[in-house]
Amino acid sequence: MATSASAGIPACDPATFRHVVGHLASGVTLVTTRTAAGSFGMTASSVTSLSLSPPMMLACLNTTSTTCAAVVEAGAYAVNVLGQGQGHLAQQFATPSADKFTGVRVVEGALGLPVLADALARIECEVVEQVQAATHTVFLGRVLHAEAAPGSPLTYFRGGFGRFEFTRDDEVYQRARRQVLDRAYAPDAVLSLDDLAYTLDVDKPAAFYALTRLTADGLVRRDPDRGYVVVPFDTRTSDATFDARCAIELGVVDMVIGRVPADELAALRARFEAMAALLVGDRFVDFDGYLDANYAFHETLVALARSAPLTTAFAQLHIRSVMTRSFGATPVTSQRFIEAQRGITEGLERGDGAAARAAVHRYTELAKQRVRQILEQTGGRL
Repeated sequence: MATSASAGIPACDPATFRHVVGHLASGVTLVTTRTAAGSFGMTASSVTSLSLSPPMMLACLNTTSTTCAAVVEAGAYAVNVLGQGQGHLAQQFATPSADKFTGVRVVEGALGLPVLADALARIECEVVEQVQAATHTVFLGRVLHAEAAPGSPLTYFRGGFGRFEFTRDDEVYQRARRQVLDRAYAPDAVLSLDDLAYTLDVDKPAAFYALTRLTADGLVRRDPDRGYVVVPFDTRTSDATFDARCAIELGVVDMVIGRVPADELAALRARFEAMAALLVGDRFVDFDGYLDANYAFHETLVALARSAPLTTAFAQLHIRSVMTRSFGATPVTSQRFIEAQRGITEGLERGDGAAARAAVHRYTELAKQRVRQILEQTGGRL
């Protein structure tokens, strides 16, 4: 309900909220449960203690996830708090897989739920109430069993897993990222923790933080047998990603053209202007800033449809990784990208669906051509 204080104030747009709330450091947990169909689990940061008397926990899960459905069926869940060295588990349980528990030491908890043997802490809860809130279901759980081990927690901050020494660790990550983009490591090469720590002249926890961030970026992947491996990048990978984004954005244009509220169009225009300011002539003023602004622009565009499935599909493209690989290899780019995105913005502002669709197609083709140009300069693979 709007109050006199909030009347006339436009609602915060999803892209801005996503960016700002990412500055709230939080612990990282795996929520697990079990039904007759098997064990289920997912990475979750929206988990918190609710009360001490009686002891209660709150867990917020995406309603579309299989784990959410399993918790509803089981009527119980376990919160597994991850420690500093378990960023790979956070990544593993955040990635869709037929068996997320592969290679994970699991024991049966007091409620018969699967819990991580090596978790920093384990809290088992019986669901006493569930509340639907937008795209998520909030589970209120009565704590029936809890235990903890010595150690320090893994944290989540601005899209990355790590510890509390963010300034130093982020600098280490940036150096490791630059090495991967500059092809200091061959495609499909193994990045061992010891070698990376030695190369960067840092301790192993800082090197591990860099590896978890590189994994989240899609620049490396965790192979169960080989360890961390540099992800090869070719035209097939980029074409598939950019074509998928194109399909999503064309669908959004068809859904909303001529019906977008003025405040949402203004938010899209603001995103565009912020992005355009970071590309002067044919050079990036600040590549990382441009990457963030570009992603925010397209995220805001997709959010116009107010469709959770489309927003989820867009997030699962890992478009930031593809852009980092294709655009990040050189500071030089083209103003044609900005002009194409201007066409998308102006087409939506005018209610001109044909113009907006044409601009989406044009931007997609420019992005695909850009990758081909970079790959020609780097021998066919990044």
